[in-house]
Amino acid sequence: MYNRAMKPMKVMRYGSKYRYNQSKKPNRTVLTAAIIAGLVVIALVALVIWRISSINNTAPTDETLSFAMQDGKPAEMQLKTGDVCMLTVPSAIDIKEVEFTSSDPATVRVDSAGHTDALKAGTATITASARNFTASCNFTVAQNTEPDIPEELTTAILANQDILEANKTKGTDNLYSLTVNRRTNVVTAYTYDSKGEYTVPVRAMVASCGTAGNDVTITGDFALYFQEPWHPLYGDVYGMFVSGFEGPYLFHSVPYEEDRHSTLKTDEFNKLGEHASQGCVRMMAADVRWIFKNCPLNTPVHVIDADSNADPLGKPKTIKVPADVKWDPTDTDPYNPYIGKLPEIKGVTDAEIKSGEALSPMDGVTATDICGNDITDRVTVTGNVLSDKPGTYYLTYIVKDVFNQKVRVTRTVTVTK
Repeated sequence: MYNRAMKPMKVMRYGSKYRYNQSKKPNRTVLTAAIIAGLVVIALVALVIWRISSINNTAPTDETLSFAMQDGKPAEMQLKTGDVCMLTVPSAIDIKEVEFTSSDPATVRVDSAGHTDALKAGTATITASARNFTASCNFTVAQNTEPDIPEELTTAILANQDILEANKTKGTDNLYSLTVNRRTNVVTAYTYDSKGEYTVPVRAMVASCGTAGNDVTITGDFALYFQEPWHPLYGDVYGMFVSGFEGPYLFHSVPYEEDRHSTLKTDEFNKLGEHASQGCVRMMAADVRWIFKNCPLNTPVHVIDADSNADPLGKPKTIKVPADVKWDPTDTDPYNPYIGKLPEIKGVTDAEIKSGEALSPMDGVTATDICGNDITDRVTVTGNVLSDKPGTYYLTYIVKDVFNQKVRVTRTVTVTK
């Protein structure tokens, strides 16, 4: 919150089918037999599921494609470099008897279970052969131009960017309207619809609003009336990318001990998403910077007190920063130690097993984000290792952090006789 003693500010106003026969009692012997039979069926189903999972120990994820191969005319498939595609065969075909081959393994390689990797731009034909079954697919691979590292490091949720881009061409003064939900600690930016009303959500950002009592964030309809890159706050601290919307109530970064990027109050940063401020709206550096750069003076601001149904894009995730690193990871200052860092996957090493041996893909595998937080539960693994079919198999490990930075690692598993 703004320190009134340090600088005065001018406030500008803006505007049932069956009947039970109770006379007949159930036969206990029949009932017991039925229960036992039911338990046996459940056990058999569980055994089948276990057997399937022990063979196909991983599966396609949102990061991979899948394609069902069929007898007949060769199929066509379009990929981009880096894509993973899982090939499947009809259920009547025993995949252990299928041999997969690639006409150009340097372009598209395939393993013994139909896991394909698009390695470079070009064309290749994958063939699946077994007794009384032959199928093929022609792959065309284009160069992937989409970066795994986003241009902007933020947890913000984006939507309706096509409408936003169209609105940008119209030269409207107020492209956005900001809505702060003080109960959920979410700030949603809207752009206008075909009727000129701000109903199209384009960006959701996590925040920390006021706690309670005298520190609660006010509700109402306001507008941005001043902006400064650094500004003093209560408690002899400073805020970065400050935008005021009503008297001492401001959008600003998490507090800094000084007006320097390397003095972040880490304990306060780690409260983002919770009520923590003295009434202002705290946000990650990237998000208040976005407001500072994209929302000029007179941008409408609405502060509401509602449940999560009022947040159309949901609530973005947060990240915890170590106590000894006094930097906001989303700060674009060139000295920020987080710039250029990526999440890490550790423990993914090639393996060789004998036919019949088990392999647990996640044994010994861990992942951390750029701040060192454990994100192993975010790792997805794609690929099948058929432990009773000698051959070469590829497992693709992918992890995304809260900033949507993606890292992938491939593991080669060899099954010998």
